[in-house]
Amino acid sequence: MPENKLPACQDASADAPDWLNEPYVEHMLRCALKDASIKVRQLNVYYAVPKGNNYASIIFRIAVTYHAKLQYEITRTFIVKGMVTAGIAGEKLRQYDVQQKEMDVYQCVIPELKRLMKSIGEPGELYPTALIVDRKREVIVFKDLAPDGYRMVDRTQGMDMVHMKMAIRLMAQMHAGSLRMHEQQPNIFEQYNTSIVTRQTDAFYPMFVHIFNALTDEVGKWGPEWEYYHRKLQQLAPNFVEYSLRVIDNDPASDELCVFVQGDLWVNNFLYRYDAQGVPVDAVLLDFQYCTYGSPMIDFCYLYYSSARDEIRQNCFDELLQYYYHELTGHARRLQYQGKLPTLYQFLQQAQRKLFYAVYSTFIALPVQMNENTEDADFEALMCSDERAQNFKRMVVANEKYGAILRGLLPQFDRKGLLDKLD
Repeated sequence: MPENKLPACQDASADAPDWLNEPYVEHMLRCALKDASIKVRQLNVYYAVPKGNNYASIIFRIAVTYHAKLQYEITRTFIVKGMVTAGIAGEKLRQYDVQQKEMDVYQCVIPELKRLMKSIGEPGELYPTALIVDRKREVIVFKDLAPDGYRMVDRTQGMDMVHMKMAIRLMAQMHAGSLRMHEQQPNIFEQYNTSIVTRQTDAFYPMFVHIFNALTDEVGKWGPEWEYYHRKLQQLAPNFVEYSLRVIDNDPASDELCVFVQGDLWVNNFLYRYDAQGVPVDAVLLDFQYCTYGSPMIDFCYLYYSSARDEIRQNCFDELLQYYYHELTGHARRLQYQGKLPTLYQFLQQAQRKLFYAVYSTFIALPVQMNENTEDADFEALMCSDERAQNFKRMVVANEKYGAILRGLLPQFDRKGLLDKLD
């Protein structure tokens, strides 16, 4: 269990934008706390997320010492989240409109999801509180949950069953809430149509192809007993991106379940709070830059294959998928959702049709997220095709721990027909 204290942070004052200064923070606090008497005495800026733990955002933790007419001097911390804007990273992310989308979500979607859960007596934070959405500078300022004891699970270790079930339950609450919202406002999620895998832009396609090819080459080095799978991957290569896109596609004529999908649901996008015995008692879901409207399997497969501890990942898919189904339908009924919910059998059939996202999540997301060598870990290394970037991609798939996971999952995927040409 992470220690219940504010994490140590590296000073970021040299890299902080010029506008992130005392006058800006003072104005922000006056607006957020509705107190015009606030005066900032000191501001310190730190990195909130270590390098290699986040690729698409710049996230600062600011420590602010201030006082107001009706209170003594106080020091509080806040999270300031912005988007990478420079270089090829900024160019690619603009095509996904990640920051505008997330600002919209925190202003329009999250408050309603919170309200719906409170209406049925669900406790907890659920999502971070956005104090300020600054569209001019494209940043969101959040209440910092670290002082309240919220921590990330170590991404290199993954989630145990207790953490996984809490994450899946929170995911199911979000999905169920979105069913009720869509029922009341049928057009509410139309603008959220650009997930990490999307037909709206091909900006990330080279990254998918380069990592897949590096993985295929790595399997080719495993020896004769793995040649069967090496050939399968070579044959899958021309269709890999297309099969991943089919998971994202929604068929308007179908009655398959569609929900508001977070789209990047992995261990680093959850915070947990623990009791005195180290047992997690609450979870919070972060980051909506890649949200979309589509199959719940997008979130389920991504979470399960990128973030569960390996003994769970290899053995508990059916158990946790059924757990998700019962949490989803249970919360939907409590919210008085009147639409059609699939039976468990129907849901499992729908899940099977979207199961290729397990392959995408394992082949593309998992090796990058498991990477422990953060020296070259940045967005440029994922997006570019120069020698440094190619070396980074080869390095992440050559990780021994990842290789052991892949050796267990390739036969499973093959038995499910996920490495063959799909209809």
